[in-house]
Amino acid sequence: MSNLAEFDRHRRQWVLAAAAGDAVKQLELPARAGSIVVKAVDKAVMARWPIALRNAAATSGSVDERVAQIEKSFRRELTVTGAAAGATAAVPVVGTAAALSVAAGELSWMTVRSADMILAIAAAHGLDDATIEERRTWVLAVLLFGDAAAKGATRLAGELGKGLGSRATNRVSAAQLAKLNRAMGRTIVTKYGTKRGAIVLCRLLPFGIGAAIGGSANYILTKAIAGHANSFFLDLPEGLRSGPGS
Repeated sequence: MSNLAEFDRHRRQWVLAAAAGDAVKQLELPARAGSIVVKAVDKAVMARWPIALRNAAATSGSVDERVAQIEKSFRRELTVTGAAAGATAAVPVVGTAAALSVAAGELSWMTVRSADMILAIAAAHGLDDATIEERRTWVLAVLLFGDAAAKGATRLAGELGKGLGSRATNRVSAAQLAKLNRAMGRTIVTKYGTKRGAIVLCRLLPFGIGAAIGGSANYILTKAIAGHANSFFLDLPEGLRSGPGS
């Protein structure tokens, strides 16, 4: 199944959920956006690592060239899906609840594919042996802290426990990374998700405008996330990796 076909199936599931009586919950999208993001991250890091490895393996050249190829591929795809979601949600006959369901589905899919891209960039940097908790740490850090991902995650880790996330050569335990991940997840629920939720709600503007916002927003976000991920993995602290046997 192609990525665009998978996106369409993913989006239809949200519309069916609204039609089945979940409309009230869908109307709470701005408040629920953070939870949607965190669940999508969990899905990506737990089940989609092989996809990221394949995406990285399909590239060639230097690390910078491989990252550029990954970013270009995802940017092209997510710009198209963003415009498609915007156009669908803007059709008046769809209805507000179903339109918000489309927006929620696109938010979830955008997050999954952003995580796929971040993990593919990690693999392009030679980090192809990551544990689930490492993968979760990296994706959450990039989405939450952006171009300050390494510093932000290290600072938060330092606040949670001595030595966790330090820039020393010692790696930390999976349990310590899990503690950091829970903290970043809670922060995303209260901050990042709401911002992204505001973007997807713009898809309810009149037909054409919503589509333009959808495609443009995803184009900009994809380029930014790829750049943030590349910088993060160029400067990845050892304290954001787990040690042997952890």
